Amino acid sequence: MAGVVTYDTDLSKSKIKVTNQSTLCPGKLTLVLLLLEAAFIILFGFFVRYDAVASPNPIISNIHASDILKTSNTSGDHGVQGQGQAQGLLNGGPLEMTTAVEEGQQQGGHGDVLSPKQLAEAKKNHIPDFYAMFQDIHVMMFIGFGFLMTFLKRYGFGSVGFNFLLAAFILQWATLTHGFIREMTLEKKTIHIDVVSLIQADFAAAAVLISFGAVLGKVSLLQLVIMALFEVVLYQVNELMVFDLLKATDTGDSMVVHLFGAYFGLAVSRVLHSSDVHKNEEKESSVYHSDIFAMIGTIFLWLFWPSFNGATAVDEGRVRAVINTYFSLTASTIVTYAVSKLVTKEKFSMVHIQNSTLAGGVAVGTVADMIIQPWGAMLVGGVAGTLSVLGYSYITPVLNKKLKIHDTCGVNNLHGMPGIMSGFAGILAAGIATPELYGDGLTKIFQGKQTLGHQAGIQAAALFVSLAMGLLGGTITGFILKIPIWDQPTGDQIFDDEDFWLIEDGFPEAHEHHEIQEKPHLPKEHYHHMEMKPHPDEKHHETNNNHPLPVKDSTAALTELNEES
Repeated sequence: MAGVVTYDTDLSKSKIKVTNQSTLCPGKLTLVLLLLEAAFIILFGFFVRYDAVASPNPIISNIHASDILKTSNTSGDHGVQGQGQAQGLLNGGPLEMTTAVEEGQQQGGHGDVLSPKQLAEAKKNHIPDFYAMFQDIHVMMFIGFGFLMTFLKRYGFGSVGFNFLLAAFILQWATLTHGFIREMTLEKKTIHIDVVSLIQADFAAAAVLISFGAVLGKVSLLQLVIMALFEVVLYQVNELMVFDLLKATDTGDSMVVHLFGAYFGLAVSRVLHSSDVHKNEEKESSVYHSDIFAMIGTIFLWLFWPSFNGATAVDEGRVRAVINTYFSLTASTIVTYAVSKLVTKEKFSMVHIQNSTLAGGVAVGTVADMIIQPWGAMLVGGVAGTLSVLGYSYITPVLNKKLKIHDTCGVNNLHGMPGIMSGFAGILAAGIATPELYGDGLTKIFQGKQTLGHQAGIQAAALFVSLAMGLLGGTITGFILKIPIWDQPTGDQIFDDEDFWLIEDGFPEAHEHHEIQEKPHLPKEHYHHMEMKPHPDEKHHETNNNHPLPVKDSTAALTELNEES
């Protein structure tokens, strides 16, 4: 690949740097982004409309229950949860569940046409029921994921900056793909959106941002955009199979988001593997302040994870999801600190604290709305924290050196293995669930049309499908991204912002050793040449304001010292 050789005129920092000239050309990326945005605007104009809860009153006579009940196909779609949630939306929110259509008929509706009173109630309660959790999830995407990846000492701008653009891009693309793949039919030719649709788009963004963590610092922004185009489509197909075909449940999306996104990203990383990554290992490190910035992302994710797991849960299941996630996170945090100090020989590792403390949120996701009791949630979180710390300490090096799977952020340890663990927890919880334990709430989580043993098998199938889709989709996408036209970074561009951002003062050196430059330690017998005595407070006889060292005499002393030696 053609390159440009640049020289640093400062001889003390002389270096030869080979850069990919095409990467520095902004025209290609600008053209792609503008063309895609123009295409999105056109597609939104043809197909996307407000949902019933955002429609003006004059058209309420044309709003049918099926329009609002489309939430059963768009709200995370965890078995019948979406339908139950939408039904509650028609009648005062997810905490109230009645027969909306029958009530509509009693109040003057025709067939399944919503009455004015029903639609008014839906509009009134939609924002209170969903917006707070939506905003929490939104913050997780832009601040949580963005700052969590700022630990690289020379890639902070790329981490939070590329995350910002990528997430915004995915929100539009995911809205369209979700509608095309899972909502539109021959009879229904439009995509209706509400706040739940926005939550769904954020979930799709989470999957891609997890994959971004696996390839952080090793791909160009153009490659990330192309990766997002393919991954979002495959994400929707995976959800279609897990929720619509298999009828599995995954309230916190641990399988369809975390598991899928992690192994998609790892597959891409394996295909794009390059020896340049290992040549730049020194830049794949943090400095004190970059780890502090990464902890900002950790704290935001930790605080808002109960909303991520509970946003699409139904009725009392939503309450359980918040409680279970809350205690699972606390347990994973406590155990992470304990195990980190054990494996790192009596010191804490910021890598563990930034990531493994969050593993409880992932591991409890699939079973978040199930009756596992707080102690069960704590057990899940503690095991997940331990698994994550051990993964960072022992599994990541093996993947990197033996299998050539370079995982920049360790997504296998935070999202991949805890996601698998959550899948197995879902199999177990589905197998032991009984009507006596759940009462009427059993059908809100599971379909209720088969034995619970059969539901456990469905959960196992969903786990396998998500893993296979992630690995297969990531491998195919990786080969597409390997085409040279996408400007993959090479050489010194790996883990480095310098070629992609305008950099102000304070940018860390690529090979910074933090050494203190000391003046020469001259033997005592040479001080008579400078007609002065060494200052008693100076360990190495350095100069100070009271005893200035003449430059001329100092040079002469150094010359004489060199001649004698």
